[in-house]
Amino acid sequence: KDGTYTLNYDEPKSIGYIAPFYGNFGIISRAYAYILSLGRDGMLGTSNRAVLNANYLQEKLRPLFDEKYKGRCMHEFVFSGQCLAQYGIHTLDLAKGMIDRGIHPPTVYFPLNVPEAIMIEPTETEDRDTLDNFVEVMEELVELAKTDPAKLREAPVSTPVGRLDEVKAARDMRLSYT
Repeated sequence: KDGTYTLNYDEPKSIGYIAPFYGNFGIISRAYAYILSLGRDGMLGTSNRAVLNANYLQEKLRPLFDEKYKGRCMHEFVFSGQCLAQYGIHTLDLAKGMIDRGIHPPTVYFPLNVPEAIMIEPTETEDRDTLDNFVEVMEELVELAKTDPAKLREAPVSTPVGRLDEVKAARDMRLSYT
């Protein structure tokens, strides 16, 4: 209308308001500020580093896990920890072991069509030393799974709260807002 973009909310046959159309303003504004601060060349470099980091890790970790999607990846890749089932270890045990070693664990059990899935998505800002440290931790955890699986199933032990009963937590939610 008059060369400007507007939203017409006066629609009698509309089902009405459903959810915010514009999404989460805080997240969108932060992402936009990040994009503006990088500029075109920065975005290209950042994207290239994200892909390089993911492919580097994928290649380094390939001997440790079952690979469900072969070939090069973009910014993330998925392995299956099903190879550790023979030792009684699940992907969740690996994730808890990472916490003890100061690493925020990646997404586990997603995608759902990959048994014991572990989706690794290194950020574009990680340097090679950090990536190599991650590989060393994963090698250590896989070795621990083979030699002392009971110890890995106890993880995390270095946190204020040990392993939670996640099924109970999901079924019997007792939230405390502080």
